[in-house]
Amino acid sequence: MDSVQPLIPQELEREIFEIAAELHPDAISNILLVAARVHEWIEPLRYRTFILTDPASSCPRLRVLQQAIESKPAQFIRDNVWHLFVEPDFLDALDTFIPFCTGVRSLVIFKPHTQMLSQLETARPQRLAVPIEFFGHTEESMPIDLGLPMFSSLTHLDIWEDIIAIAPSWSSLALLPVLTHLAFFGLSYDVGVTILGMCRKLQVIISMETEDSTEWLMLSATVDDWEPRFVGMVVTTENYASDWETGLRGGSDFWARADAFVAMRRRGEIEPKSRYWIEDRDGI
Repeated sequence: MDSVQPLIPQELEREIFEIAAELHPDAISNILLVAARVHEWIEPLRYRTFILTDPASSCPRLRVLQQAIESKPAQFIRDNVWHLFVEPDFLDALDTFIPFCTGVRSLVIFKPHTQMLSQLETARPQRLAVPIEFFGHTEESMPIDLGLPMFSSLTHLDIWEDIIAIAPSWSSLALLPVLTHLAFFGLSYDVGVTILGMCRKLQVIISMETEDSTEWLMLSATVDDWEPRFVGMVVTTENYASDWETGLRGGSDFWARADAFVAMRRRGEIEPKSRYWIEDRDGI
């Protein structure tokens, strides 16, 4: 069929197929069969995003990635695997693909993996969501140097657990040169403001909660002049994957909602002024 010239410009034809593949990733296998030129355009999109959650639904996707690693040049994997979301059930399989995915742009992993830092030494992710142990912040280990090249492009950092009380070791957050968004679970206002003072480029810092907390209401009454970049937000593991994927597609994920809330506070549109958590009436 490649001998038949398309009736529309090839650039537009390619754009149409790429949009269709991005909107309907389940249809990529069929789209690849249209023509050789379409296969060439669309095949990389098949490997852009891997969301590995429950084994029943995600194992076929993992096999796609592992087979590609075995059959394709290393550069293909490096250039085309951009987004990885890995839940604990797939921790044992990390060694089969993580070392090859050094072009990853956004990575979510729920459990620490001691070899990952060395395996991704040449990676330059922009978004990272990992447990606090990834950074070595435990009683038995020294913290990782956030000045390492791996963190030089990091703009969004999400830490799953409670932050350990602010200490000199966490002052290394200021070494992240382009960090604009930071989230911790159960972050206190005082610690959040301290971090904002250290990291001048931060546009928002989020205190994540698993459910609405009455402590937010009590805390808001004790502070007269709230730092507008501090945001409290309910983020649960049940909706995190879908929220993350929405963000990849350009939709409103929790980072975007926090940005919108900060902008509303700066414009004086949030009442009372001391409220630092998003409510339905905000329309975000």
